[in-house]
Amino acid sequence: MIPEEVVRELKGKKNARVLVQLPEGLKTKAVEIAGELRQKGFEPIVSGDLCFGACDLKTLKGATTLHVGHSEFVRQENVVYWEYDYGQGLVPAAEKALPLLGERVGLFTTVQHLKKIGEAKKFLEGKGKTVLTAAGKTTRDYQILGCDAAGAVKIKGGVDSFLYIGGGRFHPIAIAYYTGKPVVAIDPFSLELQEIDSAVWEKDRALRQTKAMNASSYGILVSSKPGQKNWNLAETIKKKLESAGKETLVIYLENITPDTLLPYGVDAFVVTACPRIVVDDWKSYKKAVLLPEEV
Repeated sequence: MIPEEVVRELKGKKNARVLVQLPEGLKTKAVEIAGELRQKGFEPIVSGDLCFGACDLKTLKGATTLHVGHSEFVRQENVVYWEYDYGQGLVPAAEKALPLLGERVGLFTTVQHLKKIGEAKKFLEGKGKTVLTAAGKTTRDYQILGCDAAGAVKIKGGVDSFLYIGGGRFHPIAIAYYTGKPVVAIDPFSLELQEIDSAVWEKDRALRQTKAMNASSYGILVSSKPGQKNWNLAETIKKKLESAGKETLVIYLENITPDTLLPYGVDAFVVTACPRIVVDDWKSYKKAVLLPEEV
């Protein structure tokens, strides 16, 4: 199950102990993965914490982290990435989405489906579609992250719509939010299909900004997660707000939730960590929470 190149890389780290970090959708594989690691001479320990992505690395002294299900986002010593190929065919998903697509299609997926995305591209082109894609700041061609939709932004002028093949709404929402184009999202396993309307997210942005309009003080949230620790961005926002006469409080924390923000007596918050905190959950917070570009 574990690719030989991953095993070789683990052995090269010369740590018998391996901390296995899995996203929620792959935690059902924990027993199987741990058993295989034991057979290969390792001492596996499974991280039971939530894993929000490759930005959320866990490490343990004297151990190598095996981070499963994501591509490298943060280079860190004693971390080995296993991207994990699902092996699921994507042509049925592309075929079901076909009637909803324009003539020029931007095509994206997650890292777990990259080895099969060429099949979907070939199918769409066989149906007369022009298929475009691009790499982002931290991603390869066809790969999208909720926090890195730069590849989609690069090609938005050349497409009529986007097709996202993968699970969840965070990734296609990011495409719609940053491109303003219609997005068709389809799960390759269930073939559940959704049309993502960018107008909804523009309305949400306006509502968040309206909620914060009269704020005189802001909490600037900095995450301790390795790939979300944006000190420079926080400092830029701090200076911007203070130059506008606003009070600021920089808050450093690991997990940003509605409950963790309750004690702070500020009027609004700016999230410099994962944009999903705002895009997905802003209505759960009693006070306004903004993305950096919304300040």
